[in-house]
Amino acid sequence: MKKTALLVFPLALLAACATPQQDITPSVSQTPPVLSPEKTGAVLIGPLVQITDYFLTTAGEKTVTLNGKSLNVSWRLKNTYAYDAQNRLIRQRTTVWNNSSWWEELSYQYTPDLAQRYQNSENKDLLNILLLTDKGYIKGNASPDEYIYNSDGYLISYKGNGQQDTYTVKDGNVVAKETVYNSGGVQRNSYEYDLTKPSIPSPLTFRGQQNRNLLVKQTLVSTNLASSVSQTTVFIYSYNYDQQDRPIREFVVADTEATPRSVREFVYQ
Repeated sequence: MKKTALLVFPLALLAACATPQQDITPSVSQTPPVLSPEKTGAVLIGPLVQITDYFLTTAGEKTVTLNGKSLNVSWRLKNTYAYDAQNRLIRQRTTVWNNSSWWEELSYQYTPDLAQRYQNSENKDLLNILLLTDKGYIKGNASPDEYIYNSDGYLISYKGNGQQDTYTVKDGNVVAKETVYNSGGVQRNSYEYDLTKPSIPSPLTFRGQQNRNLLVKQTLVSTNLASSVSQTTVFIYSYNYDQQDRPIREFVVADTEATPRSVREFVYQ
């Protein structure tokens, strides 16, 4: 395993966040004053202990509301996370809705390099050693420069798995990402954030500094170099919040689609 999958994403009482609010229309921010970096860092929210992915269905297990419209959803994939005393990820366990006996798990041991063990319900057991920087961020396993960071600890380059990723960081957020595939395709993403809200923390604590603010818009331009044909897709990110103003549900809607492409719920430590 060369590259751990990201997905897409700070302490409070578990009782306050274990059950996300339902039937809440995502609020639309006006344009409040921008908070200082010290007040918008992801550390203010606390680590994630669970991320649940949902799919839309006519007979869902629950109802959620997006922009005043009710949506029936059922859970599809659930990831739970555990951390050590330094808030470093030590375990990720995945289960699925349609097979109660299936699971897979990644565990991490910092030695000081990162021993990554993969196990699953089919008795697979694989060990992978990931090299770490002196700040505890992954350098890679195929070579020591798969991952490159800037002086602030943000990931700015990744090379592997048949692709080259280049990240542009501004004011604590990744504002652009370019992916060039060996096959000839190119994807360019640009990102916009709500600068008044902290980001949803990524459980992948060894992937460098995390975005400071909450993602609200993604513009993807995909280009086939052979034909020079480009396609642009815009994704809007909307959220439900709990009483502590933490995002507990995320909707991702593409401008080419009428319903959310992704619905995720978050539980914080």
